[in-house]
Amino acid sequence: MIVRASRLLWRLATDRPYRNVVWLYWVRPRAAFQPVNDTRPDRYPGIFRFAQAALEADPLAGRPLVLLSFGCSTGEEVFTLRRYFPAARIKGIDINPGNIATCRRRLAEQGDLGISFARSKSTTGEATGVYDAIFCMAVLRHGGLADATLTRCNHLLRFADFENAVADFARCLRRGGLLAIAHSNFRFNDTRTSAYFETVLKIKSLAPLFGSDNLRLPETNGEVDAVFRKLR
Repeated sequence: MIVRASRLLWRLATDRPYRNVVWLYWVRPRAAFQPVNDTRPDRYPGIFRFAQAALEADPLAGRPLVLLSFGCSTGEEVFTLRRYFPAARIKGIDINPGNIATCRRRLAEQGDLGISFARSKSTTGEATGVYDAIFCMAVLRHGGLADATLTRCNHLLRFADFENAVADFARCLRRGGLLAIAHSNFRFNDTRTSAYFETVLKIKSLAPLFGSDNLRLPETNGEVDAVFRKLR
């Protein structure tokens, strides 16, 4: 026990990215969602290919496209999106300062002037109507809610915070833009904002779902709405 505690204290003292994750996990600043850094390159190829085809066929899409990765972790999603959208301007934002430091180090090695990163817990600092697509992949969730005995979620996540987050995503999207929300613990179509969108893609998701009252919904193990187009 003493050895384990000593190793933990040593890692907290010397490993800043780990320290930032622990801070997010235990302190849970208001409106923060997923505290951990689970990520890998090209994690959602089906969604990325769908968005690529949809935006290429959209006459309203600007050139170059402007894309946002919300909760970009250590940058794998942003650098993956570059392969799908070689001419786009892509921005990644994340609440974890250690993640953003890693992203910027990787970006300096690549020298891609069309990519940028910023530390932020929300999109409130982003311009209105500027994005062609916003990707929010496995971010609006918490791993602790996988416990099947939990009947409520508001000790870890609150639907009100989810609703506020997606409402601001909508503000940042242009008309016709795409909003991708994958593996969330809440359903976008339960929000007031969903009235301004149509569902264009469903996916298989095993993330437990909670309603607008923060109560657990029955398990379905079926497809859920994941990509939405802004109508107005």
